[in-house]
Amino acid sequence: MASLSEILREKSEIKQQRSLNNRAARDQLSQMRDASLTGIASTPEAYALYLVLQANNISLSAGNIALTLTQMKEPTKIGTTEFWHRQNRYVLDSEMQKGAAVFVPPRDRNFRGYFMGSYYDISQTTGKPMKETVPLAEGSDRMNMAIASLLDAAPVGFVENTELDAPARYNERECILEINTEYGTGQVFAALATEISYARLHDRGMNRDYDRESVQFNAESIGFMVCQRFGVECPLPDTEKVVETFGYYESDDISKALDSMRQTARNMGETVERGIQPRQQEHNASRGSNNRQYGRR
Repeated sequence: MASLSEILREKSEIKQQRSLNNRAARDQLSQMRDASLTGIASTPEAYALYLVLQANNISLSAGNIALTLTQMKEPTKIGTTEFWHRQNRYVLDSEMQKGAAVFVPPRDRNFRGYFMGSYYDISQTTGKPMKETVPLAEGSDRMNMAIASLLDAAPVGFVENTELDAPARYNERECILEINTEYGTGQVFAALATEISYARLHDRGMNRDYDRESVQFNAESIGFMVCQRFGVECPLPDTEKVVETFGYYESDDISKALDSMRQTARNMGETVERGIQPRQQEHNASRGSNNRQYGRR
């Protein structure tokens, strides 16, 4: 029979080996992520795939999007098992071992760092249909509300200019947005999503390195992600420019740059979302007040 000392030693060795294995797996996943990010930043086709998937999963990090693209074929909507549970969907038993390895935050917010986890595509799940965002329709009140809300995300003011040869443009000399209302509302929304991105990158003139041409790729990428969220037609940026924009970056810098664009697009999109969603809480409060005052029949 093994002595207590032998049992403790064996347990310690098992724990140490497990720790070494976990560290090796994390290092391997980090290397895969870095290689994926480098590929996205150096290949126009890979960047196009990245941008569409990132736009459709705007809350997920660029690094995890890159990892998913490396491990899955044609992913669309992705998330952890917990994410799918919140959507009233569940990962199929047959797909549980086929997820994409990614880094996920711990459930305990006081714990620093990330754990290894898995993302699953919607095609690997079953359950209730997901609630889809209703596309903004041309000329609708909802589209007009969306444009008004999008302007709330602009760091500068705006003026109407029907002589402008575009739906909208950021005037960097005056630090103001010019809008041509003669264009369709869908065109105005798409143009504003990009032009507001220029304005944010200019930072009211505080960005001394600002040059419209040098930030064009970034602004158009942000604009595309915002439009994709609301089903507004918007072309992809010229993905050939990804090489000259990020090709010389290290993987960490690529990750930071892509996440910065993602976060800007996310913030702009959430501003629009708040503007076009019905104010359910106010509606419920009003209904409750009416019920208390008049009672139910």
